[in-house]
Amino acid sequence: MHYRCSVITRNLEVIKFFQSFDICDYKFDFYSFRLESAYNALLKTPPSILFVDLDHPDYRQSDWNSLVEVLNYLECQPVLVAISSTKSFAYQALKTGFQDYLLNPLYELDVRKSLVKSKKCLQMRTSRERDNVICLKSYSDYRFLNVEEILYLKADNNTTDLFLNGQKHVTAFKSLKYFEDTLSDDFLRIHNSYIINKRAVKRINYSKSLIFFDADLNGHSVPFSRKFRDQVDGLKKTLLTDEQVLFG
Repeated sequence: MHYRCSVITRNLEVIKFFQSFDICDYKFDFYSFRLESAYNALLKTPPSILFVDLDHPDYRQSDWNSLVEVLNYLECQPVLVAISSTKSFAYQALKTGFQDYLLNPLYELDVRKSLVKSKKCLQMRTSRERDNVICLKSYSDYRFLNVEEILYLKADNNTTDLFLNGQKHVTAFKSLKYFEDTLSDDFLRIHNSYIINKRAVKRINYSKSLIFFDADLNGHSVPFSRKFRDQVDGLKKTLLTDEQVLFG
């Protein structure tokens, strides 16, 4: 597999270094000196790995908001590697989302190590994406579904209805028990007939024994039963872990 690597820099020595850099599976290109043109090219043809020269004169006082904003438009973001002649930006860069930090002048060994690290990061990302996809087979029809789209699952005799974002649903010719055993810990059985995606929960109403996927009490909801009350209590504690509770 070939990895496309792009470099944002105005430093001619950095450009010459990567132009002379010989390593299999990695192809380097260089964006224009102007950030606006560089970002346009970035959106047009996103790389797998993006090297960013933080000494670029258009990046002032470690303010890389423009870069972060552009990257948010990409469906699949590149691995970010920072380049600088000083360590001063290291903390802020890693906090912003850079995976590695290289000091200029660049050394071949350091760059090779960084590429290996970036490659592993990309492979782990691909593996996670595969783990998040399930295949629903119906005769000769195969449907691949990202589990993050699922709000909840409902048993219907020997089949299961999967309710998705956007008020869509699909039917799978598998039992609810099959999905309980197959899906990750992000999914929780709360009723003999229901499994929910814990990450999609927006509200728990104990008086009505309902779990909501919208903050509005008139929104989309499913019931939970007394038999699974302990699981719902555990879900509540998980959701409260990083949240502040306000009492009116």
